[in-house]
Amino acid sequence: MSFCKDALRKTAILVFMAVSTIGLTHAQTFNVFEGQGTLENNWADWSWCTDNLASSTFPYRGKPSVQVTYTGAWQGFELESPLPFPAEYFTSLMLTINGGSTAGRVILFSFTVNGNQTKQINLNQFIAGGSVAANEWRTVTVPFSAFGIQPTDQISNFALQEASGAAQPAFYIGYVGWIPNPVRETVKVNVNALSSSRTVDQKLFGVNVAVWESSFTSSQNTALLAQSKFQTYRFPGGSLSDGYNWATNTTDSNTWTWQFDFDQFASIALPNTKGQCFLTANYGTSTPAEAANWVSYSNVTKKYGFKYWEIGNEVYGTWEEDSHAQPNDPVTYATQFAQYYKQMKAVDPTIKIGAVSTPGEDAYVNYPNEVVTNPVTGQKHSGWTAVMLSTMASLGVTPDFIIYHRYPEWVNDCDFTLLICNSSWASDMTDLRMQLKDYLGAANTNTQIMCTENNCDAGTEGKQMCSLVNGVFMADTFGTVLQTECNSFLWWDWINGTTTTGDNGSWLYGWRMYGDEGVVSPDFTQTYPCFWMEQMFNLFAAPGDQVIPVTSSYGLLTAFATKRSDGSVRLMVVNKQNTQELPTQFTFSGFTPVGPVTMYQYGMAQDNMARAGKPQAIGTTTIAGWPAKATLSIPPYSVSVFAFTNHK
Repeated sequence: MSFCKDALRKTAILVFMAVSTIGLTHAQTFNVFEGQGTLENNWADWSWCTDNLASSTFPYRGKPSVQVTYTGAWQGFELESPLPFPAEYFTSLMLTINGGSTAGRVILFSFTVNGNQTKQINLNQFIAGGSVAANEWRTVTVPFSAFGIQPTDQISNFALQEASGAAQPAFYIGYVGWIPNPVRETVKVNVNALSSSRTVDQKLFGVNVAVWESSFTSSQNTALLAQSKFQTYRFPGGSLSDGYNWATNTTDSNTWTWQFDFDQFASIALPNTKGQCFLTANYGTSTPAEAANWVSYSNVTKKYGFKYWEIGNEVYGTWEEDSHAQPNDPVTYATQFAQYYKQMKAVDPTIKIGAVSTPGEDAYVNYPNEVVTNPVTGQKHSGWTAVMLSTMASLGVTPDFIIYHRYPEWVNDCDFTLLICNSSWASDMTDLRMQLKDYLGAANTNTQIMCTENNCDAGTEGKQMCSLVNGVFMADTFGTVLQTECNSFLWWDWINGTTTTGDNGSWLYGWRMYGDEGVVSPDFTQTYPCFWMEQMFNLFAAPGDQVIPVTSSYGLLTAFATKRSDGSVRLMVVNKQNTQELPTQFTFSGFTPVGPVTMYQYGMAQDNMARAGKPQAIGTTTIAGWPAKATLSIPPYSVSVFAFTNHK
């Protein structure tokens, strides 16, 4: 949303390994309940029975258990993960159960897979000892194989349902978690330098900056900005944009001004970006004429040459300030957008003007009476983007780009599901392009897709946000975006502020017991992992590089590659596994690496330097030779970049 909100393990050098037999390594931990009095990892309680997550009646290993009481027939205890996850990483669900004062009972167990409930099986089949025991804890192991679940199936919840047709006395659950599927083989990574999919765009190296950043022009800030190597900025700051007056540097009727103004932003941004920045014009409380005056001041009077102009920020959302007679209305927005477009282009025809969008033809139905017909499918829709594009088409206006924001989590966090969620990038880009094609016709080819905000969580920030996990997520996202048509990637944001009220659960990785959406802390004492990741991106890719295909045999290790004009290749490898090094074999097509090879790395070793109060630095290692089918050990929760400058 972008609201204004005020162990050390040995990993340093990846050595070549002659691997003959690979031991089993656990794929991932993903617990649901461990006696914390609450569900872990973003699991939600959807039960239709009486339950208590903090019962002390029958503690399990000294911790509270879940008391489940079926007060009537066919009631159920059901838990759900908001983000479905692939079955391939686990083999079974494990829980412990205690019958309390009563032995034996009839409970049916089922999963929800690919959105549908599986068959129900008597839970006694999976209980050690064959049934629920009184006053005794027994282990329940529910294998996926019993339900015909395949590795590619998506699991979203599970349920324990009363099946005797009557109320049952309370029973207790002490632990719930997933048994990981061991990694039995070396991960295979194949790099194909014979083809390419797209060119790396400068706007993919971006960050949001906001007018509340009190030290934006300070020497400390400018030095860190230079070190980070961001090449695209966005101003003036998310939701604040829809009440912001660029000329007075104020918001709404406030008489006080923000910490830095547009000219100060330009003084910092222009040397780093050469004008390749995004400016968000005020749609919520302003006019097309004011936006046109901003373009005139920026690009005519001052000759700043800023290229990309957004009309509003997330105005499909009711959280966004909107003083129009019909707020958050796609018809009003499209009609006003046409005027913004006309008046701003009259001042500077070279600028690009973007419209706010969101995937899904039925997403954000703010006014159900506004119904449009998709001219290709004939289906009727009332979602924001469908209605907006249909209205624009009727007005004869085509946006130069549409704007996409992505925050996969809200308030409650889970490291595992965050790190496997980037597959939705492809489906979201496909959805947005489909809507552009269907509603704009042939003119859609003139419209780019831009991401101008991304982070792990749009709600109250927890410790995951400034942990190594978010850095790994950022790296995996950057590589994933390179596989799409999206032409910008801007992180939210440079400096934000810390909060302690978010999800700081012990099940989340990380040592900073607070959240911060920023890349660096407001007092500059902390450079979070995302700060270092941007530097890794610049070691991995540069504007003008070609993106080349890479495959990986294991989903928790992703790899991405680019090729430079001189034929050299850069490879970025992201290990999203949280506990084990992953032996990985690399092969190349159309490119034969010749040493020396430079390896750059950021992971647990570097992050723990900050924890110890020591200076951080990206690890750098020179590998003298690179044999064919080289096998290396990739540390857990790490990002590695290999610079292959010599080849044959």
